[in-house]
Amino acid sequence: MQYYPVPDSLSPLIESIWSFESPEQLPKREQALVIPTGKCVLLWNYQGTYEHVVDDTVFHHPLYDLHLVGPHNKNIALRGSAPVSSIGITFRPYGYYAIAGAAMPTLVNGVASISRLKQDGSMVLDSCTGMPADSIGPLLQLLDERIQFAADGRVISAVDAIDQHQGNIRIREVFENIPGSQRHLNKLFKEQVGLTPKEYASIVRLQAMYNLYIRDQQRENKDHLYDLYYDESHFLQDFRKVFAQRPRQFMRAPNQLGNAFNKKR
Repeated sequence: MQYYPVPDSLSPLIESIWSFESPEQLPKREQALVIPTGKCVLLWNYQGTYEHVVDDTVFHHPLYDLHLVGPHNKNIALRGSAPVSSIGITFRPYGYYAIAGAAMPTLVNGVASISRLKQDGSMVLDSCTGMPADSIGPLLQLLDERIQFAADGRVISAVDAIDQHQGNIRIREVFENIPGSQRHLNKLFKEQVGLTPKEYASIVRLQAMYNLYIRDQQRENKDHLYDLYYDESHFLQDFRKVFAQRPRQFMRAPNQLGNAFNKKR
């Protein structure tokens, strides 16, 4: 994974810009599962084809497909034949609201192709020089001309509070210093993030525990579980809800490809 600088003008919306080349070979029994992040990711595969699989729904991506992976509260499986190379833009939880507006909740657990047609009628990203950096400029220009909305500062503050506590915070505490009723703020949060505050906090907490304990099979870090969860049963419940298996079962098979996209916080 190679990272590129985010322009100052887009840093309030975009968390990271990166490129990725899949390895020539993957371990046997590779799971290729990407855990939820609660964020939208825009992808453009400039070499190879592949698929996202959500539950039993398959989303196929031909060469040069610009596609958006919406915020997820379940795992995503990756399928394809190597090599596959892509450019990705990871948005802040409320970042893609600037483009999607009130449609954010409809993007949850979905994957959709995005038009590469600019306002002047020209098509971008229909070829690649082989240097990912050459394609990032046109991609950012395409996004910039589609920005229409701005996230509410109260939603940004709520996301920051959840992130700072790694999801281990009561929702009423998230909003206690933010003006507005909790009912209204919950509604505003879902409109601009796509998920409820409770769903987003659960994702952040699970991701933190995954990176501490599951990702590199660091069993000694299991003690941190009680910093993030009330008890082990709550952790197991959240884990099974996303992966449909227990952590011990999951750790028996490699997840090298999936972990490449499971960024450590």
